[in-house]
Amino acid sequence: MSERRRAHAAADSIESASEARTTMIPTGDPTFAIGVGLWRESKPRETFRSFAQDQLSRLGSNGPTGIGRGRKDDDTVLPVVVQLVPRPDNTYNPEAISVAAPPGYGGTDHERHMAYMYDRHLVSLGGALRSLVALSPFPVACHAFIELYEVEHDELDPESGPDDPDKEDGGATVITGERQVAYWVGGLRLLMPRWDRLQALTVDYARGIRPDLILPFIGHWTPWLPGSRAALASLTPEKSFDVTLRAEGDTLTASYGDLPLSDLNSTSQDYFDRTMLQVRKMGGQVTARAEEHQGSLKVFVEDSRPLAERSAGR
Repeated sequence: MSERRRAHAAADSIESASEARTTMIPTGDPTFAIGVGLWRESKPRETFRSFAQDQLSRLGSNGPTGIGRGRKDDDTVLPVVVQLVPRPDNTYNPEAISVAAPPGYGGTDHERHMAYMYDRHLVSLGGALRSLVALSPFPVACHAFIELYEVEHDELDPESGPDDPDKEDGGATVITGERQVAYWVGGLRLLMPRWDRLQALTVDYARGIRPDLILPFIGHWTPWLPGSRAALASLTPEKSFDVTLRAEGDTLTASYGDLPLSDLNSTSQDYFDRTMLQVRKMGGQVTARAEEHQGSLKVFVEDSRPLAERSAGR
C-alpha cells in the first residue's frame, strides 16, 4: 500500500464528536473519490461558489495546499468537509442525498444545499448513509475535495469553465486574497469509503447506539402469511414501518407488533439465511424495516448473501 493510501485508510471508525457537534465518516482512497451532481440553479450554484471562495480564502497567502490529494498525484485540489443530508422531499427520488456546506455556514441544511449524490452511488452507499443520519445525534459529514484549475486573468470568463465531459464543474472562479491567483472551480468529489467498508463501519456505529437494530441496506420480497396484509391495513396506514424479527427454531418471522406478517424462510430462496444467524446472535429478537409496495411485502436487512455451506449443497 502506498503512503498516500495508507494515510487515507488510517481512520477505522465513525465518530461523533460532541465538541464539533459532527459525526464524521472516515476518509476513503482519493483515487476512487466519487463525483456529485452540482446543481445549475442559481441558489445552490452560488452557495457552492461562496463555499469554495471561503475555503480558499482561509488558506491565505499559501494558496491551495492539497497537491497530491486528488485522484492523481499532481492534482490541485481544495480539501473540504461537507454535510450529507437525506432529502425525502425530493420529488424525483425520495431517497436522494444532498451534499451541503457544513452547519457552521449558517442557515438550514436545505439552504446550504450545493449538490446531490448520483443515483448510481446511492444504490450501494445510500442505505448506510441514511441509517447513519437517522442514528447520529449530530449532522453527518465526510471529507471531500474541490478540483481547481489555475488560469490567467485574461482568460477568465464567468460563463465558461474547464473542459469536463461529465459536466461536474462549478462553472465559476474564485481568487485567493493575497496572491491574486485565479482558479476555475471544478468538480466536488467525496472521499467516501468503499460501499462494503462504509456498511461495516455503520453497523459498528449502530450497534453502540441500537444493539437491537438491523440496518436497512438491502430489501427482498417475502410472502404474506394468510390474512396478514388485511390485518396490517387495519392497524396502520403507513406503507413503510418497523417490524420485529424473531428467530425461533428454524423459523424467522417478521411481525408488526403482535401480528405475524411473514415467515422469511418459507421460500427456497436464501436471502434471509444470514439474517437468521444474525438475529440469533443478537438475542433472538430484533427490529428491522419493512414496506408494502404494490401489494407485496419487502423486508430490509444488512446482508442477503447466501451462506457458503447452503450454496455448496445445491
